Amino acid sequence: MTLRPYALAALLVLALGTGCTIDLQHDLTEQDANEIYVLLSKHGISATKLKEEGGNELRFRMQVPKADAAQAAELLRDYSLPRPKEKGLSHFAKGGMVPTATEERAMLLKALGGEVSNALNQVDGVLEARVIVMIPENNDLTQPENKPMPSSSVFIKYRPGPKNEPPIKREDIQLFVSTAVPELKPSAVTVLLTPATTPDTEGIRDDQLKELMGIRMTASSLGQFRMMAAVAVLLVLASLGLAAWPLIRGGAGASAARARSK
Repeated sequence: MTLRPYALAALLVLALGTGCTIDLQHDLTEQDANEIYVLLSKHGISATKLKEEGGNELRFRMQVPKADAAQAAELLRDYSLPRPKEKGLSHFAKGGMVPTATEERAMLLKALGGEVSNALNQVDGVLEARVIVMIPENNDLTQPENKPMPSSSVFIKYRPGPKNEPPIKREDIQLFVSTAVPELKPSAVTVLLTPATTPDTEGIRDDQLKELMGIRMTASSLGQFRMMAAVAVLLVLASLGLAAWPLIRGGAGASAARARSK
């Protein structure tokens, strides 16, 4: 099978473009993929959201130019993306073996902490939330007045507000966690609030962006784009030359035949 010149040029351009990108993240939910896309776009990085094939759940992957991969990975680290997600109650999904009483209790505590962590991670401004729940074991001989009470520890990493304030108050966190765990008092919830390191800029500065043919991009992407554009133009010119060559050759042959007939 012989490829037409135009098809050959298109395949070469596609191969060149594919080789200049790299997978940044995969197995993403649509919400995580959208948040990553918006963040990278704000910083002048051209990201591509692609649907992953196979699997029972809808998943996505993100591609970025190789030249911007390091900056993109650093941005995801600074903004804790994709957001951490605990299994929660899925710890109790049916498996092949029956858990022991100790294992079942450990799964229950981890599931409670995971569900609360997932809820706190949905708060705008919270980058990462971890919750540890401790419910002491009781037996029939335990006196009611000596009954050990549950406790909890909460770690919150957040993006500071305009006045460096956290997105959620400590008292609100204690109240929220205490209502999710039976017999847990707000005073027994220990909260550690840690501000994230503020990136150099919320978005990339205008003087760090370059413009080419109305398209704004980072300096590293600009050089790569120019190279791809130059190669694409050369390939198109070459394909046009290959397409025109039979016509030119045929015209020259016809002229020579007419000259010989005279």
